[in-house]
Amino acid sequence: MSRSNRSEEAGYSMARRVVAATAALAALGLIVSCSGSDDTREYDVPRALCGVSVDPGLVSPFLPAGKKIRVSETRPVPSRKNCRADVDGKWALMANLEWWSEDTSSSAVASGNPQLEEAQLSPDGNFYSGTGAVALVKGCKNPHHAQQLLFTSLRVRDSDLGDISAMKKLATTYTEAVGRSDECP
Repeated sequence: MSRSNRSEEAGYSMARRVVAATAALAALGLIVSCSGSDDTREYDVPRALCGVSVDPGLVSPFLPAGKKIRVSETRPVPSRKNCRADVDGKWALMANLEWWSEDTSSSAVASGNPQLEEAQLSPDGNFYSGTGAVALVKGCKNPHHAQQLLFTSLRVRDSDLGDISAMKKLATTYTEAVGRSDECP
């Protein structure tokens, strides 16, 4: 190979290295810019879920980062009250109140909560997983729901936020607060 060919080949090799290094730096820049500030929560964690007071510290572990939260309530049928917290337009947490006939077991109620597929019945008679719970509101009587039992049902969308101990605390506290609410006059 002549001396000019070697020199020309070395120039091409150097140019390829510069292009590769530039592409690698550009890719790194994209990765860094995409992973920055999206991990912050810019909204205030609610102090109540559809009229039921709850400690924001118990709700917080189950809410994702985002800019805006909206809590809404629906009553699709008289025996059900759905409370949904949406973060940036996507559901993040649901806290439902469900009236069932008094012969319904918590296992039957839990079967309707997809976040409880792997959960087992706990010693207190309720079901808990990292992203869901079903609990009986003990001693709740309501003249509009004669011969019925009230259950709370919690669901968290993001499985990465799952924590069974934190869910049990939230479900227990929320269920007790429901027992002191207008649902149980």
